Amino acid sequence: MSRKPQAEGQQLFGFLLLALVVVAVLSFMLRLQAGLLGLVLGGLAVGLAVYWIKALQQSTLSAPWDDFLLEIRHEGDVVDLTAQVPGPESKVRVELLGRKLVLIGGMGFKRTVKLPFEAILRELKYVNGILNAKLVKRTAVPTTS
Repeated sequence: MSRKPQAEGQQLFGFLLLALVVVAVLSFMLRLQAGLLGLVLGGLAVGLAVYWIKALQQSTLSAPWDDFLLEIRHEGDVVDLTAQVPGPESKVRVELLGRKLVLIGGMGFKRTVKLPFEAILRELKYVNGILNAKLVKRTAVPTTS
């Protein structure tokens, strides 16, 4: 089972931060002989490194696909979905998984949309980076004995 990229990124940055602290402690121990200025500069370098590691962590953990527009209109048993999905058109596809709609596009784009009910895809259009989908509520099939 694969782990989520976000959890892997947090573990990587945690390891880098720990390694940086160990290096800082060792450099402080060595710099005590060089004087107070070396100690201050070493502390400043460690502080800046921690700051930049945190900044990098925040920038890599934010979901890059959240900026793509998504609009869902729900009226009765019909859901109209309009979404901005990067192409090319040959890589754009839609998967229905129960009450979830998975939008897949180019450049590794993948976005999951929760639906208010299980649905069937009735219509799908993709024009100039805009995906339009029309879904209708899946009705229960009566069982016969």
